[in-house]
Amino acid sequence: MKFKCRASRLGDFMTGSKKKGELGETCKKVILDAVLLDALGYRKELDAKQIQKGLMLEDDAIKAVSLLKAVVLTKNKARRENEWFTGECDLLTKDSIRDTKCSWSIDSFPWTQSDADKKVKAAGYDWQGLVYMDLWQLEQHYVDFVLLPTPSGILGYNDDPYDHIELVNQIPLQKRIRSVFVPFDSNLLDSAKEKIESDLVQDYYQELYEQIATGEVA
Repeated sequence: MKFKCRASRLGDFMTGSKKKGELGETCKKVILDAVLLDALGYRKELDAKQIQKGLMLEDDAIKAVSLLKAVVLTKNKARRENEWFTGECDLLTKDSIRDTKCSWSIDSFPWTQSDADKKVKAAGYDWQGLVYMDLWQLEQHYVDFVLLPTPSGILGYNDDPYDHIELVNQIPLQKRIRSVFVPFDSNLLDSAKEKIESDLVQDYYQELYEQIATGEVA
């Protein structure tokens, strides 16, 4: 087996260590999660209400982006992989990849372009987009943040229904979509591939895999 990085985890994987020649703890966690998936078929399921909202309103978010951006979006259902990465992008157009992110609340939606750019960087969506572009051989990727009313059934005790539903509906739709363009960058991709191929990463992966898959302890 060989370590391949999931698109959604590349941002964490590329987090540097404080000491040269060592893997950072965040990077190690990414590799451990890959071993658990490869050896045991286990992947942690996220059950936060923010995730639930994104899943429940996925189709509505896609329709909103299609309408406001005047693009024909096709849902992708295929997972791809190459020597370094594995991933399943959300949406495809003729010449680009798009990824919709359904914001939980008015507070969490990026109202300015600079805020949206920062969110993309902080969450690693830029690295994720680079993987998708590499796997689908396209050079344009967009992250679309969309604010839609929250389904009442997933609101918590401290969530104000007025703020999450009525107030959101009062805001024009065009103000509730903020897009970030992620350009193709071969240099960043090469740096990621180089790190994945390094003995430091692959040896650590093999060490964990042998322990977890076979029960062997060094």
